[in-house]
Amino acid sequence: MLKGNLTCEDISKLILPYIDDKLSQSTKNRVALHLRNCPFCMEKYRVIKTLFESIRQKEILRMKKFRQFRLLSAFCDNEVSKDMSDKIQGTLENSQTLTLKVHKIRTLGKVLNYGFEKTFSDVNLSFEKGVMTRVKKQGLIDKVKDFLSSCVLSQ
Repeated sequence: MLKGNLTCEDISKLILPYIDDKLSQSTKNRVALHLRNCPFCMEKYRVIKTLFESIRQKEILRMKKFRQFRLLSAFCDNEVSKDMSDKIQGTLENSQTLTLKVHKIRTLGKVLNYGFEKTFSDVNLSFEKGVMTRVKKQGLIDKVKDFLSSCVLSQ
């Protein structure tokens, strides 16, 4: 535990825990007192706090976009409830941006499916041909297709 008045060096080590509210009440009070009395540390604190708030906001926005993508992807794959599907359909009718995203997701799905089918029909490398021949002989082709399909859909 730090004793006495906090130095600027102490504050440099405590700024992040102070911003994240990870300090004891007495240490928070000591940091706040130092910040009130030291313009250099106060400016450093403001810059770091602004930077971290910006990063947090970007992370929140990224997570919202990711959840939106997963929901739209599930909608495209008919994996949402009827109620949710109706809500999304209503939103799509009023949002050109979301409609474009759904179109991109569906296009990506078509490209992936085409690439998947092409892989099984147009194997060019002899090593791959050997593997595919063994898989076909053992009657595993449908199991492999099902497995790969489940991998693509679950991501």
